[in-house]
Amino acid sequence: MTAITVLGTGRMGTALAIRLYESGHQVTIWNRDQSRTTAAAATGAKVATTPAEAVAAADLVITMLTDARAVEAVLFGTNAAVAALRPGTVLVQMSTIGPVETTGVADRLPDGVHFVDAPVGGSVDAAAAGTLVILAGGTSEALQRAEPVLHHLGTVRRCGAAGAASSVKLMLNTAMLTALGALHDTLLTAEGLGINRAVAAELLTAGPLGGALRRATSTTADFPVALAVKDLHLTHDEPAGRPVVAATLRLLEALPDHTADLATLINPA
Repeated sequence: MTAITVLGTGRMGTALAIRLYESGHQVTIWNRDQSRTTAAAATGAKVATTPAEAVAAADLVITMLTDARAVEAVLFGTNAAVAALRPGTVLVQMSTIGPVETTGVADRLPDGVHFVDAPVGGSVDAAAAGTLVILAGGTSEALQRAEPVLHHLGTVRRCGAAGAASSVKLMLNTAMLTALGALHDTLLTAEGLGINRAVAAELLTAGPLGGALRRATSTTADFPVALAVKDLHLTHDEPAGRPVVAATLRLLEALPDHTADLATLINPA
């Protein structure tokens, strides 16, 4: 049994915590809004009142937070986690943040604390089923320490050093989001040409936009527009010369409800 702490119990963090508890581990959880710890606590996870308290006895700590600002606050702010980490603890940073922010976390950890950069691919349902794709970066020792736990959550794909996995995640998200942007324009083109939307969708399923169409019609995915915008900013705010990314970003930013799933780009209410 490994003592695991999950910092951040939104929908994905809750699914991770429950999956790990049901896999036989001791799980402690923390969330800024304590009302969001209820579901994981109901399965047996222990609730801590501060990040520092949550990680004090942990062998492995997972962060699953909204963005780099939240990661910074939880790890390095008031009552933060990093100062309470014991030597030998593994910090697994699973939030989607940029590679620069990721290496910035790794570089400030105390001696003896191991770091794994591990954003995930997959839905909340995949986390609950243990079928995520976990993109993992870090030293060989850190990965070896983390993988027995991560294998409960899905398939681990080693990507290189810390920061590399975050880069791969942003690449994959960019591909998915720009494909949804292309699908948006393609369906508008079909409409303008008088093609029935259902017929267009059926024909597109077998083509290069099939993956985007399946994502747009998924009933289990949960990727708020706000997070999609955040992820595209992580890439678009760097080197220029990506007009398709820029156009997709404008489409997403123009959507009226940034709390809705990004499929609203294709399926407006």
